[in-house]
Amino acid sequence: MARTIKEIKDEITSAFISQEPIRAAYGLDAGKSFDKQFSPVSVESVMFYVVASCVWLLEKLFDRHRREVDERIEAMRPHTLRWYVAKALAYMHEKDLIMADGIVVADYYDTSGMTAGDIEKKRIVKYAVATEDNTRVILKVAKKDAGTGQPTQLRPAELAGFKHYLSQIKDAGVSVRVLNEPADTMRLSLLVLYDPSVLKADILSGEDGDGFYKLRLTRADEESGTDVIAEAVDSVISKLPFNGEYRNSDLLAAVQAVEGVKVADIVSVEASPGGSESSYTPVKGYRRPYSGYYARAGLTVRGREYQIAE
Repeated sequence: MARTIKEIKDEITSAFISQEPIRAAYGLDAGKSFDKQFSPVSVESVMFYVVASCVWLLEKLFDRHRREVDERIEAMRPHTLRWYVAKALAYMHEKDLIMADGIVVADYYDTSGMTAGDIEKKRIVKYAVATEDNTRVILKVAKKDAGTGQPTQLRPAELAGFKHYLSQIKDAGVSVRVLNEPADTMRLSLLVLYDPSVLKADILSGEDGDGFYKLRLTRADEESGTDVIAEAVDSVISKLPFNGEYRNSDLLAAVQAVEGVKVADIVSVEASPGGSESSYTPVKGYRRPYSGYYARAGLTVRGREYQIAE
């Protein structure tokens, strides 16, 4: 990393006044620094500043060169999952790779004349993760929904363009399977005992055999009517990193952290790839999404007021 101009100049001036012939010629005091014995506008000080500036510029150029070489080496590494992810995120929809005589000659685009905003708009793949099995690379991708900001599927034309791009830049002999699936959906059933001084309950169904009601909980001191349990559940599901692992323990912790919730328990959590009604299976402990992301399909909350003494 390049030193500062002051650091370089201090090193030069220290070496300068450390020499006995220099001290004798100038009548310098060995116990004082260069700055205490020379004016900042002296010929010597200005000369050393110019030299230090040149050295600083050279060191900055070396730093930049080293960084560019590292980036080139990193970009040229084939057969790594990270490389496939980087290339997926670099895809530009409806733009051609660099070509010569009708043949693709590079695995990147010519972006000269494009602004940063233009480039970002073209790069429609916002989420990508690569895994592998014994025979192929599996690449999960999604774009960002303009309304919700959540992952969503590429449209058919976008997916076709992306697959064509991969066929042009992938390593020879490597089979790549692209997964561009709708969100894995989740159905959840929770049990909640709440403090009525903090939370207000809207009763949605009558009392069951265990003394619980199907209900919706909102904050007692707010008029917004925000469903605090749904909000807590969504915070767990929507904040997962792409292809992140859902855990029942995280869900339970989020619900129990809601102010006014005294007791919480998970009755059931089911998930389905693509939301197929016939494919829902219980989530036992944890689950990684097939599509790379989740969406809530249903939430049932049953509960009653928390009673200190029964």
